[in-house]
Amino acid sequence: MSENNNSIGMNELVDYKKTEYGPFMKFIMEALWKCGGSDKKILEYAPYSDHIKHAGIGGVVLATTVMAVLAMGFAMQTIFASPDPSGAIDPITGEVALKGNLWITVPVALIWGLIIFNLDRFIVSTVKGDGTENITILPKKGKSSELLAMAPRLFMAIVIGLTISAPLETYIFKREIYREWKLSMDQLAISKTYEIKQTESVRTKEIDEALAKLENDYQKQAVIVGELRKAYVEETTGMRGGRGEGPEAKAIKLQLDKEERNLSLIDSQREEFRAELAKKQQDTKKQQDAIKKKITTEKPGFLDQIMMLERLAANGKKVPKFDPVKNEVIKGKEDEIYGKASAPIWLVRILFMIIEVAPVIFKFMLNKSSYDWMQQNVEQILEAKQGISLHEVIDENNNMHRYRENYNAMRIAEVAKHQNDLEKENAKHAMSLYAAKEKEEIDKDPNKFVKND
Repeated sequence: MSENNNSIGMNELVDYKKTEYGPFMKFIMEALWKCGGSDKKILEYAPYSDHIKHAGIGGVVLATTVMAVLAMGFAMQTIFASPDPSGAIDPITGEVALKGNLWITVPVALIWGLIIFNLDRFIVSTVKGDGTENITILPKKGKSSELLAMAPRLFMAIVIGLTISAPLETYIFKREIYREWKLSMDQLAISKTYEIKQTESVRTKEIDEALAKLENDYQKQAVIVGELRKAYVEETTGMRGGRGEGPEAKAIKLQLDKEERNLSLIDSQREEFRAELAKKQQDTKKQQDAIKKKITTEKPGFLDQIMMLERLAANGKKVPKFDPVKNEVIKGKEDEIYGKASAPIWLVRILFMIIEVAPVIFKFMLNKSSYDWMQQNVEQILEAKQGISLHEVIDENNNMHRYRENYNAMRIAEVAKHQNDLEKENAKHAMSLYAAKEKEEIDKDPNKFVKND
């Protein structure tokens, strides 16, 4: 403290020792740092603000991973769902609840979470801005475009955000999706039953036409039979002058029997066609009921739910306007039950995309902090220990260029070159000495080196 005013001095405010945490908090901070791809050893000696910043980045990566696990879990539960054996009722649909297979859902969801975690961690840990709050859009002297460097990472983050949001959207909007699914299935059932009716209508029409012709023939034949019966009665009762079963009455009787047989034949044919028509109508009704039941009781799959969600986002629902006074539908007018749901659906999607994209954008906007300078210092020290030197050169356009020289490689190359030069000189010297010695021996006894064939 200052002796004059008992205030705390600036040097006493700064703790140059590494920040210590309790066991639990230390575990949390180190786990979040690792999630964000930060160096724990360097962060331990960095200011507290850097601790919080890098823990926040790791927290976003961890949160995205958790959402990815949940999203894939919902997707797998929907894809491999089957009716609950216990018969539990879904409070939203009012029908038997569907139960997924946890033996498939859990491992797939965890693997998907690890994939998203690895991608997010890679994206965040590879982001390096120019150390200023502004994002450079166009290249400037000595600076490249941060927007171009950010583009591929942003694209990957947006795709990941959309992928994660889709299954969660189906769960959030489950009630609305089910309502739209029921409406769609009812419309499809009506369409399919009409198609069946149209398909069977050809044969039904043929039967109706044949039956109508038989009805006409039956009526004509009935008239003939009626006239013959009347003539027979008149002949046998003496109304025509005769009385009893005379030749004329017998002739009429024979004709009457013949026409009654024809009438009976037409009637039996008519009954056959009526039975066939009734059976055809019954079969058609059974087909319509079967297809209607199959369609209306079908459960939506995961892709079906996504399609219904897109339908909700693209279309509203309208019904014909009804006049309660006249108790009739007003032609050409409609009432909107609900409009397009694109706004709330896209708000959810954008929320997930922002969560995924935010770390990338913020890392480009962050000023260089103590951690960044210490990290750069550690990297240079490690490079120097390995014989690597970083050089910066400014060209005539005032653009800075960086290049590295590998001194260990240069040293090894120089030693190898020097060794090769010495070995070459030694080899030359050895050959010279050997040639001199051999020359002395030739002078002493030339015959030893000359052969006569």
